[in-house]
Amino acid sequence: MDGVFGFWTILVLLLFGTQLTSGATFECPSRFGYFPDKTECAKYYICNFGFGVQQECPNGLQFSTRLRNCDWARNINCTQYNGYAYREGEDNLPPDTTEVSTTPELFIFPLNNTRFTQIFAQTTQRTGITKKPKLQICPAPLCTKSNCQAPGCRCGSADPPNVMDPDDIPQMILVTFENAITDWAMSVSENTFTDARKNPNNCPIRATYFVSHEWTDYSNVQNLLTKGHEIAVLGISLEFKNNRSLESWEAETQGQRKILSKFANIPMTDIVGMRAPYLSIGGDNQFMMLYNNEFLYDSSMPVFESEPPFFPFTLDCRINNDCMIDPCPNNSFPGIWEMPIVMWNDLSGSRCNMVDQCTDAENYQEVYELLMSNFERHYTTNRAPFNIFVSAGWFAKEMNQRAFRGFLDTVLDKTDQAKYRDVYFVTMSQAIQWMKTPVTRFNAKTFKPWQCTDTPKTPPCTKPNQCTPWFEKNKEIRPFKTCRECPKNYPWVGNEDGH
Repeated sequence: MDGVFGFWTILVLLLFGTQLTSGATFECPSRFGYFPDKTECAKYYICNFGFGVQQECPNGLQFSTRLRNCDWARNINCTQYNGYAYREGEDNLPPDTTEVSTTPELFIFPLNNTRFTQIFAQTTQRTGITKKPKLQICPAPLCTKSNCQAPGCRCGSADPPNVMDPDDIPQMILVTFENAITDWAMSVSENTFTDARKNPNNCPIRATYFVSHEWTDYSNVQNLLTKGHEIAVLGISLEFKNNRSLESWEAETQGQRKILSKFANIPMTDIVGMRAPYLSIGGDNQFMMLYNNEFLYDSSMPVFESEPPFFPFTLDCRINNDCMIDPCPNNSFPGIWEMPIVMWNDLSGSRCNMVDQCTDAENYQEVYELLMSNFERHYTTNRAPFNIFVSAGWFAKEMNQRAFRGFLDTVLDKTDQAKYRDVYFVTMSQAIQWMKTPVTRFNAKTFKPWQCTDTPKTPPCTKPNQCTPWFEKNKEIRPFKTCRECPKNYPWVGNEDGH
């Protein structure tokens, strides 16, 4: 197998192909996380609640500090400096190792690193230049307080905005669903986000839906919008491609935006967010597409830094978190927000991006504990927005439904015995509005962007058209529901109007 191990392949190896040994002598840098062994390239530690358990990568693999996973040894090239395991480009310089200074923002590691020597030799042969090559500097500048200031810019970090005391911050919860909006997805929404469940400002709790095209009922999408939920883009075909071009990103993402606007009666200006299918982030091409088409945010980037967790940040400057799934953006994209996918810890100690991907719980209590333990990690530290990213299919298990409703009722409890009195379920856009102009939990009840008094721009769809357009790609009739005029052909990439 060439190239880097796929993220999920490596995760499977971690779960089933590792050997646990005692790691009591390891001092965890934080309560939760995956950390490299200081001396051996293949060993690492899983820290849960401050206790480290040693694991070892399968034969032929080494632990990547950047990926927080095992990868092919040739991709990591871990070497020994002064008795320390060192991964060039991933680890800090080992103690007593000399660095060669160049500019204030740039350093070159010693040339006894074999990987660097190979790069140097190749550069010399290609250019004829014998001086040491400079390491590439990302076009986006380093993020500092001087060049990134609120409200339009925010560096990636766990620091609360405006140096707020975490106890004064309203705890935002971001629930997102992704994929097609089917009748089942609609029933999950109706049974979960009932008008009886309200935020402390007496407004119903809301979610964000990243909508894919195939099998979506656009009358249901329209009804989600009228209930106050946010509609964002996942894509049209969901075809997996590496190194997708700028034009391909635009065809899939902006194309789905057009379909949503036309067939779900949503103003284009209200569709401002996207998520990359399969979290296959697209680097500069993806974010250039967002910038060119005036999107507000992306939510595709897993962030390992979760103790304490990261707040949302902008992409004016280079990212401060580890890039867990390449390629991450290198260029500057002013005003584009990243709503990070802060990693969860499941009950087995493994990491997961989405609730669906956590190790299956065996009963209601375990599901409830999964939700509460990850929520507490946010609530008891810095109160960064707590992400619950899930698909409607997860709710097919009755115990998952009950546990989720139990979680909602716990954090929204308003009785005298309530433990949490400042929890708000908001959309992605509402969270960004708070990040730009943060208010304390005492003022959150009157925070205008979180109110529910506005009349919906789009009326509900009560009598949808039952359409039967021709789907040229599959050579079949495809059912299609919308409150707009039926399309002649099934909308698709390059024919969003269905002409």
